[in-house]
Amino acid sequence: MNYEEKVKKYAELVVKVGLNVQPGQRVVLNADIDAIDFVRELTRASYAAGAKEVIQKLSDGPSLQMKYEHAPIDVFETVEQYRIDETNAYVAERIANLKIYSQTPELLKQADPAKIAASAKALGEANRDYARAVGRYDFTWSIVAFPNTAWAELVFPDLKGEEARMKLLDEMIKAVRVDQEDPVEAWRLHNEKLNEKARVLTDKGYDKLHYKSERTDVEIGLNKGHIWLGASAVNADGVEIQVNMPTEEVFTSPDFRRVNGVIGNTRPLSYNSAIIDDFKLTFKDGVVTDFEAGQGYEVLKNMLDSDDGARRLGEIALVPDDSPISNSGVLFYNTLYDENASCHVALGRSFPNAIADGKSLSKEELTARGMNSSIIHVDFMIGGPDLSIDGVKEDGTSEPVFRNGNWVI
Repeated sequence: MNYEEKVKKYAELVVKVGLNVQPGQRVVLNADIDAIDFVRELTRASYAAGAKEVIQKLSDGPSLQMKYEHAPIDVFETVEQYRIDETNAYVAERIANLKIYSQTPELLKQADPAKIAASAKALGEANRDYARAVGRYDFTWSIVAFPNTAWAELVFPDLKGEEARMKLLDEMIKAVRVDQEDPVEAWRLHNEKLNEKARVLTDKGYDKLHYKSERTDVEIGLNKGHIWLGASAVNADGVEIQVNMPTEEVFTSPDFRRVNGVIGNTRPLSYNSAIIDDFKLTFKDGVVTDFEAGQGYEVLKNMLDSDDGARRLGEIALVPDDSPISNSGVLFYNTLYDENASCHVALGRSFPNAIADGKSLSKEELTARGMNSSIIHVDFMIGGPDLSIDGVKEDGTSEPVFRNGNWVI
């Protein structure tokens, strides 16, 4: 395929599988101007699928850098009501929402960490209702990526310019199965495989998981009635969607009160366009009581201080080391891709649908069942070829789930 064919086929897959656009539906595309080729093909494919309207919301990375350099901190501490109303309208009107990552993960490398923290906190607080709707799949949403040159040169430092960008695009379309003859059918089979693994784990009903590797030694308690989830999701209208493309994970939400031990990252974390790396978190009774970081310490500190729930876990996800993105050997410096090369956990809010009847429970009821509440949800990677995981039952007996980074069940 040439460039135009790749972009067109990628866009068609996202519209058909990721968003699963329905006739008469509105679609909003959130992207950087560096992804304009992709945005146009997504627009074309959405209308071809019967979309009533496609709304493009474009941003510009260098302009955002200028904002962080020159705007006073109070600009980052508030979110205007019209922006809150707009995101809430996505839910109320069932507007399909696509987020396209396309800027370099180091975009805000030189930005003031206090401004990054202020923006993250303000947006998190303003979008509490929206975030809850996202976690409940009350409307259609999906996240994908498209390369820009600076990002590609970070991933492939030996390449420059358009050569680097095309190389990153090739790796992206392989990761989302666009390189296969029938990507839609490939995703159907992939979903079946992951959903079956999720059913097996749910049936096991473990009380907790014990993770052990060179950088991690932690026990993570699981909620009674917890549910493991696979690749696809079903929104409030009964439409199957694919919220992350790519995805190789099965996941659930742990009991935020029962996490004890040390968790160390195995891949860099890009958080709000700043890199955090070589970090470890110490948990006691579910709370991060100590932490360290070789890079991005202040960014990590500010993230952990977002609110009380930011120091607790809201997700655990299992991904074998023998998976397509891991086997590619590419470090994307982007969580959407890197989390699908590695087992990972997330600080912050839980998924209501990861527990029996969770979508019908109030916030207080969810908390009582061990589900975390927070304005953040930040995944980071902890897996690798030396990771072992044991499933521990209520009677204390255990059995292997992962050995040498891969499934054994």
